[in-house]
Amino acid sequence: MMPQSDSVFGPVLSCLNQGRYSAAMMKLTNLSHEYSKDLNYLRLLAKTQKALADFSALIITLKYTARLTNLSADYIEHMLTLYSQGRLNEALDIALNLEEKSLSVSEKKIVAHCLIKIYLEFFDYEGAEEVIRMCNTAAQDDLMMFALGLVFLARGEQNEALVYLRKSVELNCKNDQAWVSLSLLHEDMGDHEIALANLDKAFDANPNNATGLKLLTKWHRRDAGQVNKAIRHIRYYLSKFEFDEEISLCYMQLLKEVDDVKSLHFEAEKLVLYNPNKLKYSVIKKNLELRMKLQHEITMNV
Repeated sequence: MMPQSDSVFGPVLSCLNQGRYSAAMMKLTNLSHEYSKDLNYLRLLAKTQKALADFSALIITLKYTARLTNLSADYIEHMLTLYSQGRLNEALDIALNLEEKSLSVSEKKIVAHCLIKIYLEFFDYEGAEEVIRMCNTAAQDDLMMFALGLVFLARGEQNEALVYLRKSVELNCKNDQAWVSLSLLHEDMGDHEIALANLDKAFDANPNNATGLKLLTKWHRRDAGQVNKAIRHIRYYLSKFEFDEEISLCYMQLLKEVDDVKSLHFEAEKLVLYNPNKLKYSVIKKNLELRMKLQHEITMNV
C-alpha cells in the first residue's frame, strides 16, 4: 500500500490483525463512499466479509473486484467462493470463461479441479472426463483419478473403476471420498470385509464423512460390537455438526439396536427442536417418554 493508503486503511488493518472484524467493517463502511472503487479498500472489504462469514456480500465484492482488475487470480477467487456456497452454475460459467484465458500452470489446475468437482456434482461424467483428458498426463492427480473411477463406475465398468480409485488413494491416502467409493465398489463386488476396511480408511482420513456414516449404519446394525463402533463414529460427528437430520436418524437406528432409550429420547428432542413441524418426530419423542415412564415404574415395583 502507498503511504496515503496506510494512513487511511491503517485503523482497518489494526482491527483485522486484532480479530476485531465487526469493528473493521464499521470503519470500512465509513470509508465506502470515498473509496468504494479503490482496490486496497475492496481487498480489505473482502477479507473482512470472509472473516465475518458474510458470503453473500463477499461474492458481490469479489465479482466487482474481478471486473475492475480483470486478473485471473481475482476471477478464480470469485469462482471458488461461489462453488463453496453451492452456486455451481455461476462458478461453472466463470471456470469455462477462465479456460479461454492465458493462465499459469497452477491456475489451470485450480480451474480444472473446480470444473471436475462441478461436473461430478451434476453427474456429468463425460464433462469431467473431457476436462481430465485435456490436462497434461503428468499433472493428473488423485482428484482426477477419483473422477475417472466414477466415470467408469457410471459406465458399469467395475474393474476399470477399481484401478482408478486405487490410484487415487495411492496418490493421496487422505482422499476420503475415494475410500468411500472403493468401499461401495467392493461391497457391490461381494468383498464385504475389504469394503469395511476401506470404510475405516475413509474415517481415518475424515471422521466427518457423512456418506460413510450412513454406510456404517447400514452395514453394522446387526453386529453388537460393530454397532458400538458406529455409535462412537456418529457421536463424534454430532459433536461437530449437532443438527444433522439424516445422521441423527442413523444414530437413532443404532441406539435402538443397543436399547439406549435415554440417548434415543435426547436425540428425538433435538429433532423436534430442529424440525418442529414434523409430526413424526413429536410422536417418536412421546412414545419414548411413555417407554421411559413404563421402565421407571417397573424398576420401582421390583
